[in-house]
Amino acid sequence: MHDINEAYRVLIDPGRRALYDTELRSRTSPSSTSSSPSRPPGSSSGSTATDVGGTAGASGYVYTRPYEPARVPWRTLLVAGAIAIAGILVIAQFTDPGEEPPPDGILRVGDCVMFEADDDAREVRCTGEEDLVIRAFVTFDGTCPGLTEPHRDQLGMGVACVDVGR
Repeated sequence: MHDINEAYRVLIDPGRRALYDTELRSRTSPSSTSSSPSRPPGSSSGSTATDVGGTAGASGYVYTRPYEPARVPWRTLLVAGAIAIAGILVIAQFTDPGEEPPPDGILRVGDCVMFEADDDAREVRCTGEEDLVIRAFVTFDGTCPGLTEPHRDQLGMGVACVDVGR
């Protein structure tokens, strides 16, 4: 991966590309009899065209840091986030929340109930007319508060306290 990144850095930098092309031409020329790759003019034997802080010899090109930190387009991300939030708010304002979900069978405070033949409470959809609403939910050994009467939960999870006046 390091070699791929280094090749990319050489290809995108015109100065490094020119040095690489010069070095490549000198390697493939018939006058080159050495088995080791040749160096650009003015470079020491221990450095290559990609050394940090090295020079390119006769061209006078000075390398910058090869590893620059990644740049994050913060403004673009901020604008995109603001547009997304605004879009979600607009969609939420103009969409219908849909139909109320059907009863799930688990009794909670505020649910509407009806009573089975064995006096167990079963959750039903609220109609708004003479609904029996759970005001509290207590354990089997607890007592219902105020003017509510106890009815066992159909699932056996406790006692639903429903208004007596209904």
